[in-house]
Amino acid sequence: MAEYKIVIADEHSLFLDGLEKILEMNESPGYKVIAKTNSGKDLISIIKNSEVDAVLFDINYVDIEPEELIGQIRKIKRGVKLFVLSAYGDMKLVKTCFRLGIDGYMLKSSDNQTLFKGLNDIFSGQIFVGENIKLSPELNGNGKTLLNSTKKKMIPVDRFLLRQSLTKREKEILGFIYNGLSNKLISERLFISEHTVSVHRKHIMKKLSVKNAGELLDLIDKHDILIR
Repeated sequence: MAEYKIVIADEHSLFLDGLEKILEMNESPGYKVIAKTNSGKDLISIIKNSEVDAVLFDINYVDIEPEELIGQIRKIKRGVKLFVLSAYGDMKLVKTCFRLGIDGYMLKSSDNQTLFKGLNDIFSGQIFVGENIKLSPELNGNGKTLLNSTKKKMIPVDRFLLRQSLTKREKEILGFIYNGLSNKLISERLFISEHTVSVHRKHIMKKLSVKNAGELLDLIDKHDILIR
């Protein structure tokens, strides 16, 4: 009987325990969970030091961005199957993950049958996209939103989606702002002009719907949107 070696990763231990039991229920083929972790960086270390056929993982971690996580895994083990289990069904995010080299993507709200179908598909060399992947980015996995009455648009109240709304450079500058650096110091660190830093700062505040530096710092603390 075939048995696939699986690594699973998610920030929530209860979810991991449940997923492990579900996977090991299947008899043909068999799925053996050889490791599980709550950290994106630990996941990379586990994959580097293990023989693994597939990784079932979330992309929402406080210690690493999804692009970096998937990219590093692909560099370490090009042939391993990557299956994302996420609460986020925004099509732009899903497309980004596939562009980076994943094999399957499904929502955590899906049932066991969908999970096993997805695994069968990716192990047979197919790409799998689960049902109910949202085409609209306005809602997060919990359907929670905040109405900005001035601009009349929906701003996601969610650490992951707030972070994903920013470009790589904006995230970098946001970290410097949080640590108290002035535009001048940030420009020197990044070898860009103060004007460019100022433009990035304005874009950050607009995207995060804050009016001043105090509101920005409060938002960072409240939603923990920085990669530590």
